[in-house]
Amino acid sequence: MGGIELRNGTLAVERELNQLDELAIAFSHVLDRFDIEHVYIAGYVSILAGRARSTEDVDVLIERIDEETAEALVETLDEEGFWGPAMPLTSMYEMLDHGDNIWVAPTDQITPHLEVKFPRDEFDRASLENAITAEIDDTPLAIGPLELQIAYKLHLGAQKDIEDAVHLYTLFAESLSVSRLEMWVTRLDVEDEYERLKRA
Repeated sequence: MGGIELRNGTLAVERELNQLDELAIAFSHVLDRFDIEHVYIAGYVSILAGRARSTEDVDVLIERIDEETAEALVETLDEEGFWGPAMPLTSMYEMLDHGDNIWVAPTDQITPHLEVKFPRDEFDRASLENAITAEIDDTPLAIGPLELQIAYKLHLGAQKDIEDAVHLYTLFAESLSVSRLEMWVTRLDVEDEYERLKRA
């Protein structure tokens, strides 16, 4: 088992790449060609940080793009061997614009897949604007700020979300910004859950 460390705002992950990592890295490479800002959030961040749990999807927020960029992106994804198992990729812009999530997966595969979405609220925008870097096997990936991830997981409140929050909090307690964490806890109205988390 490799090490996981939060150093100067960078999450350094030393381990073999898994299928989710490979999917995230391949998708990032495509987005980078178009300079599309993006950030990985939710369950994948916990898995990246060493939590052993399965997931079928990797959640990624991308900045709002116009229809033209979306069309070029779809073309490139198609060339790179991706498809939309839930819909044709060609309707990507329309669906993102409606606030729907888009599934993107390597051709002929349904899981794991990427869940791609435009930012919908201030929390999504904050994840995108305050992204930190995770380095896995020396490959950089943008991930949501851990303080917001923890507070948001408490807000979601399902068993796996609470466990994700506990994992991240326990692992990084020394390195987190308490003031930022408490700001998100207040904004998301999860003070009671946060008190329980601190005692966990």
